[in-house]
Amino acid sequence: MKNIILSITCILITLNIHARKALPNPAIKASEKIAKLTKNAVIYEVNTRQFTKEGTFKAFAQHLPRLKKMGINVVWFMPIQPIGKTNRKGTLGSYYSISDYKAVNPEYGTIKDFKAVVKQAHALGMKVMIDWVANHTSWDHPWVTKHPDYYATDSLGKNYSPFDWSDVMQLNHGSYQQQNEMIEDMRFWISKCDIDGFRCDVAHMMPLEFWKRARTSLDKTKELMWLAETEDQKYFEAFDIIYGWEWLHKMEDYAKIKTDRAGLDSVMQKYYTDYTKGKYRLLFTSNHDENSWNGTEFERLKSFTQVFAKACIELPGIPLIYSGQEEPLYKRLPFFEKDNINFQKYSYQNLYFDMLRQRPTKFSSSDITDYINLIPNN
Repeated sequence: MKNIILSITCILITLNIHARKALPNPAIKASEKIAKLTKNAVIYEVNTRQFTKEGTFKAFAQHLPRLKKMGINVVWFMPIQPIGKTNRKGTLGSYYSISDYKAVNPEYGTIKDFKAVVKQAHALGMKVMIDWVANHTSWDHPWVTKHPDYYATDSLGKNYSPFDWSDVMQLNHGSYQQQNEMIEDMRFWISKCDIDGFRCDVAHMMPLEFWKRARTSLDKTKELMWLAETEDQKYFEAFDIIYGWEWLHKMEDYAKIKTDRAGLDSVMQKYYTDYTKGKYRLLFTSNHDENSWNGTEFERLKSFTQVFAKACIELPGIPLIYSGQEEPLYKRLPFFEKDNINFQKYSYQNLYFDMLRQRPTKFSSSDITDYINLIPNN
């Protein structure tokens, strides 16, 4: 009888251990320090290739003091790593086709140059985030030959590209070895360059558990800011900021007379619910994808461009300003070619300065409705 009880006990213990392993990690809560940084963040997206004639880190660094003065406290660099040559699109290729996670695109300069930019930003009281592309690599990344099991295959056993992104190769997210190496590659930039956070590309295409593992591990090296390119709310379990595409599209609908103020208010009230819990939407009128593929903010928002730029700063969320919007940027920047923003007048810089200076620190549900009711008729 004792042997039977002992056997049953051992089985139950084993089952319990496996059950605990199978349970997902709880949602990650940011420290008080990171929570404060995130809530007060004003992010500027840096397109290094197009920012200056030189297209280098050194040339961009000259703009840091004026961005700080404008009210920016976080700069997010689009991918800074080398771009793959196999199946490359266009002359220069996509920023998001990465051939080496732990190197710098030589067109931008050296890793020493990037470290200098981070150091200068920190001296100005600014934080630095880098873009992280964890869903795919270029077709000539070293992993392709060294670790073919790191990549996904189709029903015929062939590697493939997600969607029509023919210049990249889909990774196998079921490989824990690949995930572990990915996390260590991310840690490289924290240890080597002292970055302050990650903007994670198409985050919803990776398992949520990967991001939980990554954040739990990397935050032990340095507490970071985490921004996910997704609108899937469950990713709030690993990230503090996700995208506000619904708000962007609702603004565009308003400009096209396809919705009214009530439509705007309904989206922002939903965002406000999460805002009160320390979880935020990224609010913007433009970014690298919108500008290159869907048109400038002037094309999409027409006469409401300034109205909605102001709303993205003064309503609950984290405002994002894209490279050149302070000029302003009236053209679409090609995704695979060089086309300098060509800063000259900075005509909207004072406008952004004034809007950011007036950014509220507290909101109520009624404040949001009152604000939206002041938006001009469409």
